[in-house]
Amino acid sequence: MVISGSKVEVLLRILEKFTLTEVMEIEEKLDEQYIVLKELFSKIELPRIFLALVVLNAISSYQLNCKGEDYWREFSEYFSRISSKVLEVETADELLMLFKEFLINSKCNKRLLRQKLRRVIKLRRLIARVLEEPEPYLKNPLHLTQELARSLETSANAKTVVFAVKMFCYASRISLNVKPDSALLSQIDIPLDSRILKISKSLGVKEAREFWRKISRRTGIPPLHLDSLLWIGYRLAKENKLTGIEKFDELVVFLKEC
Repeated sequence: MVISGSKVEVLLRILEKFTLTEVMEIEEKLDEQYIVLKELFSKIELPRIFLALVVLNAISSYQLNCKGEDYWREFSEYFSRISSKVLEVETADELLMLFKEFLINSKCNKRLLRQKLRRVIKLRRLIARVLEEPEPYLKNPLHLTQELARSLETSANAKTVVFAVKMFCYASRISLNVKPDSALLSQIDIPLDSRILKISKSLGVKEAREFWRKISRRTGIPPLHLDSLLWIGYRLAKENKLTGIEKFDELVVFLKEC
C-alpha cells in the first residue's frame, strides 16, 4: 500500500510533528478515559486489582448504548462508590463477581449482556494471573495481546483485544508509572472502532489496519497512541472545540473535515 493522496499527506505532515512524549501528555490531559481511570485509582490504590478491573471493562466495551467516554465514567464512578468492597477482593472469582454485578446494572452497557458475561468468565485464568503476577504483561504488551486473544478465542488484532491492551497500558502508567517499550507497542494494531473507520473512509483508505501500520512506521508513533490522538481529536472536532495546544489543534481542525 502506497501512502498518497492530498488529505493523507496533510494528515501525515501533522502527525509527524508529534513526539511520543507529547502524545502521552495529550492523553493524560485530554483523554477522558485516562482522566476517569486516574480518578478511580485514587480510590482503589491497589495496582493489581486496578489493572485487572480495567482489562475486564475494556473487553466489555463494545456495542454500547452511550458514548465510550460516558461508559468509562460510569465504570469509574461505580467502582469508586464500592471501593471498600474492591479493597477486600482476594481472588479472581471475587473480582469477576463484582464486575458482573456492574455489567448487569450498567446503564451504558445493556446490549449483548449474556455474551459479555460469557467473555468475562473466559478471562478468569488471565485475571488470576494479573492479580498474582502482572509483571510479564507490564514488560511485554504483546504477551497480554496473545493471552487475551487465546482466552477469548479471537484474533490478536480484534478490536476489543487491542483496545484492552491500550487501556491496560493507561492503567499501568497511572498505577505504577510503567510505560511499555514503544518497539513492542508498535507491533499492536489500532482498534478499528467507528471513529477510526470513519476517518479511514474519509481518507479513501480501504485496508485500514495496514494503512495505520504504515502511518505508525512513518511517524514513529505506535498505533495505540495514534488511536488516542485521532479519537480525542475527532471528538473535539465534532464538539467544535480547540485546546490551545497548537500542534493538536491543527489535527482537530483537520478532523473537522472527516
